[in-house]
Amino acid sequence: MRLIILTSCRHDIASRVVPVLCANPSLQVVKIVLASGRSPDRVRMLRKKLRKTLRIGLLGALNGIRLREWYDDHEAEDIFDVCRACGVPIVETDFVNSDATRALFRDADADLGLSLGNAYISESVYSVPKFGMLNIHMEILPEFQGAQSIIWPIYNKVWETGFTIHQIDRHIDTGNILYQEQFPIQCYNTLRETVENGLAETRRLILPAFSNVCQNYLEFLSNATPQIRGRSYTTPTIWQFIRMLRVHRAMYREACGNRTS
Repeated sequence: MRLIILTSCRHDIASRVVPVLCANPSLQVVKIVLASGRSPDRVRMLRKKLRKTLRIGLLGALNGIRLREWYDDHEAEDIFDVCRACGVPIVETDFVNSDATRALFRDADADLGLSLGNAYISESVYSVPKFGMLNIHMEILPEFQGAQSIIWPIYNKVWETGFTIHQIDRHIDTGNILYQEQFPIQCYNTLRETVENGLAETRRLILPAFSNVCQNYLEFLSNATPQIRGRSYTTPTIWQFIRMLRVHRAMYREACGNRTS
């Protein structure tokens, strides 16, 4: 299976996934495309940011910037160093849905594309590989489409998190599910600790699962599950975040009580 990887981050899940895929003799990573810039359509981008800020409020937007630190993979290697060590060519483009990205995808002649750490990918990109593209959503689908890991399950007082490998379609996190794995949320003293430790476990579990799905893609595709219903999430408002803190505190106390009983 010939693979092409599209990523927007130098230090993220792609840096962890690439060595595992390269170690699988059934897979060939033919190229990595790093979309290092933003769309040149600044007016559209500013309108999108404005609509989101109006939806979640200024305090929610500022808090969302602070939350990014929780989700950064501080231990991930630089993707350029990873590619050099694995002997995989890497090419930079200005942004995800650029003409250059489409050209690189066409030239790669890949069977399957992989999206690792990107936002919206247009059909003109994800439809180029023979079997389309896969995405890793680091939460359970369809319950938590677009959601940041762990905080939205906690908001709903759900004790499980996980990840989903799904086919990319025209919308965000709505494609057919090929593989899903869930595990209990372990609550720590602070919400940040809970998120960071939960993400560490998610990243650990993703590696063998993603390699297996890519190797046996046609089998997983034949058993894929359509997403019938789903709920879409975004950055929380400040009031939603305050609820998350309160619910997390209650869950932490409950977990501590269960451990001592």
